[in-house]
Amino acid sequence: MKTKTPLLFDLDGTLWDTRQKITESWNNTLEREGLSARVTVENLSPLLGKTMDAFRKFYLPELPIQEAEAMMAKLETQEVIDLQSGCQSCIYDHVISTLKELAKDHYIGIVSNCQIGYIEDFVANANLEDVIDGHLCYGETLESKDKTIRALMAKDNLKKAVYIGDTNGDKQAAMDAGIPFIWAKYGFGENVEPEGIDDIEELLTMEY
Repeated sequence: MKTKTPLLFDLDGTLWDTRQKITESWNNTLEREGLSARVTVENLSPLLGKTMDAFRKFYLPELPIQEAEAMMAKLETQEVIDLQSGCQSCIYDHVISTLKELAKDHYIGIVSNCQIGYIEDFVANANLEDVIDGHLCYGETLESKDKTIRALMAKDNLKKAVYIGDTNGDKQAAMDAGIPFIWAKYGFGENVEPEGIDDIEELLTMEY
């Protein structure tokens, strides 16, 4: 029986880094669709953790909103397909072993501002189907991350939880959801908290 505080994780910048893979996937689709927009790791990085509306406004500002949303759906669908396998190298060091160890006593969940299928891609690449107890994403709730956190907690009857993420957006989401936050300093964010973890393994020796 899992008796310790449930742990909820952000995905990009906390558990893995798929920026290069996403860049390749999106550029292939954009070129195939005859669009001039191009994705780079540099222009993609500030958008990670935000909802798909932010991606649409940045990459496809010239398209009518309905056309842009349809294009975004194509990009997201192809991305999920392209990341279904072959992205084991995207996973940060010690993530798999740490989550397996934590799962012995903690509920392990994932909450991300991503599309449907993206969290499942991570779980499949990490082979953690029996470790991740629950997950929820923006594509399912169409709500802000704090509301998605609360929705997962309500769905799985979690009375408390801690959120682990790498950006100020993650910190704000945890605050708005009313739960503690732990900063993954090794991720994409900077100057999020005075203190944080330099390696996910540090979670194994922390008290929650």
